[in-house]
Amino acid sequence: MPTFSVNYSTLSANALLQLVSEHYETGTEASITFLKRGFNDTYLVNTDREKYVLRVYKHNWRSLESIETETRLLIHLHENSIPVSYPIKDKHAQYIQAIDAPEGLRHAVLFFYAPGQQIRKLTTEQAFLLGSETGRIHNLTSNKSFGQVAHNYSIEVQFEITLNVLKTVLTDYPEQYAYLEHLKNEFLARFNGINQKELSKGICHGDLQAENFHITEGNQFTFFDFDFFGEGFLAYDIGVFRWYDHKNKTPQIMDAFLEGYQTQRKLSETEIKLIPWFSTLRALFQMTLYCKISDGKQLPLWPAQQVSEFINKVKKWQAI
Repeated sequence: MPTFSVNYSTLSANALLQLVSEHYETGTEASITFLKRGFNDTYLVNTDREKYVLRVYKHNWRSLESIETETRLLIHLHENSIPVSYPIKDKHAQYIQAIDAPEGLRHAVLFFYAPGQQIRKLTTEQAFLLGSETGRIHNLTSNKSFGQVAHNYSIEVQFEITLNVLKTVLTDYPEQYAYLEHLKNEFLARFNGINQKELSKGICHGDLQAENFHITEGNQFTFFDFDFFGEGFLAYDIGVFRWYDHKNKTPQIMDAFLEGYQTQRKLSETEIKLIPWFSTLRALFQMTLYCKISDGKQLPLWPAQQVSEFINKVKKWQAI
């Protein structure tokens, strides 16, 4: 009987632990725990020396070139004293492992574990420090290229992807699709009318939210999960931070974040005014991504009615 094809397998944790033991000088008495299944699979590796995180990228989710760029970016940030979970070289001075999975080639990278823990609700002091660290990252990625990125956050590209992906999803909801077309024109008119020198560009983290940094008891931040890193306006990251958990995020938290950010990197008045627009762009990106991967093959379809309701929420968000 022929082997049935697979879209997304769950690899053996014990086999992955053996891979780590064979390829890395990580110490003895190692154990492994499956932490999270998402766009990638994440494992915690414990040894007598250190904690590590093994990330196994999904087949065809990210190109090898973009993973190589991610490792270069993280090493650059680490070497410039930015607290990030950075990749570790194996015994042959390589950062990326290739795995012949049932669905095809997958890649894996071992990272140092980020100390501390996740905190959902920041204090104003923590928000200030997070803003400051984000500003430091942007100072090191402004107007720089490290190779092929995971995402392009330009207005034109994001709306092109959104409209292409949602065209078939919203067949029965023409009003919502028409709003997206209107929103695209509104965005382009707004951004094309701005002196581009007032908007700094570079590499964004792309997913600046509580799930992607740890904080120690001494309020030391460590960033990780740059899976959504990409090229775009740096203020996009600020819009992402504003978007996540916006219903529970007080104005004081956002003000503290911006105050901390500007101790490292001054924002133009234009950038500050456009932060809500970047939040909307993030909302569209997130919705589009879920619809793209929920294709009825790898994951169940996201019901068109829910997509329509989400767009209505975006419309209200944009109107605020």
